[in-house]
Amino acid sequence: MEADNRYRIIKKVTLVGALVNSALAASQIVFGIIGHSQALLADGFHTLSDLATDIIILVAIRHSSKAADEDHPYGHARIETLASVALGIILIGVGLGIGYRGIVSIFSPIGVNPDTITLLFAGLAIFGKEFLYHYTIRASKLVYSNLLESNAWHHRSDALSSIIVLIGISAQILGIPHMDAVAAVLVAAMISTIGFRLMRKALNELIDTSLDFELVDNIKTFMLDNECIRAVHSLRTRSMGGQGYIDAEIRVDPRLTVSEAHYIAFSLERQIKVDFPQIIDVRIHVDPLAESEHDAVTELPSRSQLMQEFQTAWKNIPCADQIESIHLHYLKDQVEIDISLPESCFAQNQSAEVDRMIQQTRQLPHIGQVRVFFSRK
Repeated sequence: MEADNRYRIIKKVTLVGALVNSALAASQIVFGIIGHSQALLADGFHTLSDLATDIIILVAIRHSSKAADEDHPYGHARIETLASVALGIILIGVGLGIGYRGIVSIFSPIGVNPDTITLLFAGLAIFGKEFLYHYTIRASKLVYSNLLESNAWHHRSDALSSIIVLIGISAQILGIPHMDAVAAVLVAAMISTIGFRLMRKALNELIDTSLDFELVDNIKTFMLDNECIRAVHSLRTRSMGGQGYIDAEIRVDPRLTVSEAHYIAFSLERQIKVDFPQIIDVRIHVDPLAESEHDAVTELPSRSQLMQEFQTAWKNIPCADQIESIHLHYLKDQVEIDISLPESCFAQNQSAEVDRMIQQTRQLPHIGQVRVFFSRK
C-alpha cells in the first residue's frame, strides 16, 4: 500500500475516534453530574483523556509517513513504533489508575446512589467504544499499523472501563457493596496486560526482531518456487511501524548474464510485495555460489590479471585481434570463458586459429571450459 493512502486511512480512523470520544466524554461528564454518578463522571474524564492519545497518533503518523531523506535513508517509520510504545505505557497507566480507584472505593464506598438514567449513558459508552475498537482494529490489519492496533486496544480498554462503571452503578442502585470495585481491579489487570504486550511488541521492533516465523517460511517457500532460484540464504527480516522489510540472497546459475540475474531479482522483489502486502520493502542480492564457496572464489585471478594472461597466450594468434567480447564466469575453483568472434572467423582458413586460441587458453591456471561464439553484425 502506498504511503499516502496509508496515511489517509490512519488519519481518517483517528479523526473518527476523536469525534466519537468527544461526544461520549461530553455526555458522560454532563450526565455524571446531573445523575450524581462519580463513576460515570470519572469515566467521562477518562474518555476525554483519550483525545490526547489521538493527538499523539496524528502527530506520529504525519511524521512517520514522510519519505526517506538524506538524514533518514530508511524513512521515518520508527516514529510510529515509538508512539506505539507511548500508547502501551498509557494503557499500563490507565490500568493502574483504574485498579487504584477500585481498591480505594472498597475502603471508601460511595454513599449516594446514582440516578437510573446514568445506566443509559454508561451503556452508550460501552457501545461507542466497542464500535471504535472494531473499526480501528480492521483498519490496523488493512494498513499493517501497530500504532492503530495499539489505539484499537486502547478503545477496548475504555469499553472495559465503561463496563466497570455499568456494573458499579447497577450494584450501587441494587445496594450490593464493593462489586464495582472488585470488577475494576480485575479489568485494570487486563488493561495493564494489554498495554505491556503492545509495548513489548513495539520494543521488539526497535531492536529489529524478525517477522513472524510462519510468514518468513511462507516467503522463503514462495521464493524457492521460482525455477530460476537454486537456493535462498541469509534471509533477514524486520519490522518498522508494523510493516515488513526483507533482505535476502538468492543463488542462481553462475552463467546467467548480469541483466537476466537482475531481472529475476527485480521481478521477485515486486511479486513478494504483491503477494505479501505487509512487506513494504524487499532487497534481493544475487549470488552465483553457495555460501561455503565464497572464500574459494576470491582466490581466483581478477579480470585484469586474466586479460594480461590472455594477451600473452594469444600474441601469435591473429584471430584474437578480432574478439568482440569476453564473458567470465567465476565458479567455485575455476573461471569459465565465453568468447565472441565475428562470423568471418568461422571461415575454414581461420578455424585452426580459433582451435589454437582455445587450447592456449585452457592451459592457463584456473581456467575451466572455454566456449567460442560467432556473431553476425
